[in-house]
This record gives sequence, C-alpha cells and structure tokens, in this order.
Amino acid sequence: MFVTNLQMLFVYGCHDAMLLRLLHTPCLHLTDVSIFLSAEKNLNWLPHAVNGLHNLLLTDFEVGDLDQLHGALYLLRNSPNLGNLGIVPWYMGPQDDAGPALNHLESLNCLDYTLNELQTVMIVSLEGSRPELIFIKLLLAHSPSLKKFTFRLNEVDVQNRLKIGEDLLQFPRASPKAELLYLNLELNIRHN
Repeated sequence: MFVTNLQMLFVYGCHDAMLLRLLHTPCLHLTDVSIFLSAEKNLNWLPHAVNGLHNLLLTDFEVGDLDQLHGALYLLRNSPNLGNLGIVPWYMGPQDDAGPALNHLESLNCLDYTLNELQTVMIVSLEGSRPELIFIKLLLAHSPSLKKFTFRLNEVDVQNRLKIGEDLLQFPRASPKAELLYLNLELNIRHN
C-alpha cells in the first residue's frame, strides 16, 4: 500500500528521524510538515532536496540547542521550495547553555544558502534571546522573496518589547518587500 497524495504530515517524538525518509518517496506529494526536533545528531535525514515541501512548522524548537539548530538548518537547506515557515515555542531557559549554538549562528557559514522561495515566517512566543535574534537576522538576510515576517513576543516587559522591536527593525533584509508584523493581544503594529 502506497500513500500517493498525502497533504499533511506531523512528526512528533521521532527520535531517530527515520520517518523523514518518507519525504523522498517519489510518489508522495507533500505540502505540509510539522516537526518536533529532538536533540538529534544524525544530519542524514534528508540526503537530497525535498522539492515537494512548501510549508514547515517547527514545534518546541530551541534555537539555543545546537543539535536542534543543526536539524532546523539542515531542513531549511534541503527544502528549496519552502514557502512558509512556522516556529512554535522554543523554550530558552537560564539553565540552557546556548554558547555552542550562538557560536554557530555567528559563524560565517552558518546559513550558506539562500531561501529563494520563502515568503512567510511566523514565530510564536519569541523571548528575545540573542540566539533567537541572530536566527531571525539570518532568516531575514537570506530570504529574497520574503513578504511577511510575523512574530509574537512571550511574556516580556514593555521595555524589553521595545528593545526587541528596535533590534528586529534594524536587521538587514534581502527582500525589499519584507514586512514585519508584531502580534500582541493589546495592539497590532505593522512595519514595512
């Protein structure tokens, strides 16, 4: 029995990521994938480009976890037709050692490819940590077709909200059409 027209795939708790090999099934037409990235060290999940992947949702993604960061970057690199990226709560706690991830994010070859088709990004529960902001900076700088980048801050005070907003607005963008949207329960602010 073959699945020939699968439209959505959710991957939760797949520690060895073997399920991702499904993405290379020639008869599989896949448009949406939601993935929980575990601390996975095997980056051979996607040995070839997955041309049919257009929408990707990374859940519980900790950008400060080097293994998860590598997994996310690997997925982005091997999804040349990715048009929409969603990132749902990444839990950065003070006990986390984000040093290795931060060093990787700041290295020159961290994002050594262009996300040509990426048009929308949505990040929920942004805390404003340095690894998060650098990851966002990389996405903005490497997405020439980006139209909308939506983010919602986690529970942070007003002064930190302003600082995070200022930082995000100063990041260079590969797309002149990229619009930053800040979602807040109290108000919505739109910046071009």
